[in-house]
Amino acid sequence: MFGSGDPDQVLNQLQHYHQEGRDELAEVMSSDLTEKLLMRRDRDDKDQEVLVKGLIILAQIQYARNKFKRARATVRLLHSERRTLNKKMQQVDALTLAEDYRLAGKIHAAAGKNSAAKKAFAKCQRQAPGHLAAALEAVEAIGAKKGLLKTLNSISSAAGPVLLRDEQFILEPEGMPPADANRVAAALNNEQTVRINAEIQAITAGEQAANARLAAAIDTLKPTMDYHSY
Repeated sequence: MFGSGDPDQVLNQLQHYHQEGRDELAEVMSSDLTEKLLMRRDRDDKDQEVLVKGLIILAQIQYARNKFKRARATVRLLHSERRTLNKKMQQVDALTLAEDYRLAGKIHAAAGKNSAAKKAFAKCQRQAPGHLAAALEAVEAIGAKKGLLKTLNSISSAAGPVLLRDEQFILEPEGMPPADANRVAAALNNEQTVRINAEIQAITAGEQAANARLAAAIDTLKPTMDYHSY
């Protein structure tokens, strides 16, 4: 299928083009890649994996280019081909599945299909409970609905302290993607907002560690006994 080319390099190149903002080229290439793979009835496991990854990139690009109708069709195809891939794999990563539904939720919401968006974001949380970034995007994309705010508030409360990473304040539940702390605070506008803003100010003032979670872990490694007293 790929001749002498490495399919992973092809995918990396497409992702690189997308990150550079060269979306028109990336869309043409990813469309061509996925169409050729879909035409093959004898796809092996590697081909199927490349197809799924190619569909993710294509849906992301179509979303970025405001081609929401096409993006919805692509993400539906992604779900179908993901199921085919999962049947061939012995283990399926729940967070990977959750990210599919997270992407779908954003696309459906952007297309004005809030009911489909809610279902997609709900499936994301079922696959990866405590996915703060997805809960935030659900509120931002669909609106400040009671149920969505309740989920965001609950997850942010359990997410741990604000962290400073690469000059960005984040909240990062264990094992989950990070979420922008300022955006979480703005979306909630409640007691969590007060807590988040206070921690951001404390980090800025040097009164709180930039990574309080790591600092606490290091403290647990410090000896509690003064051996020099013996």
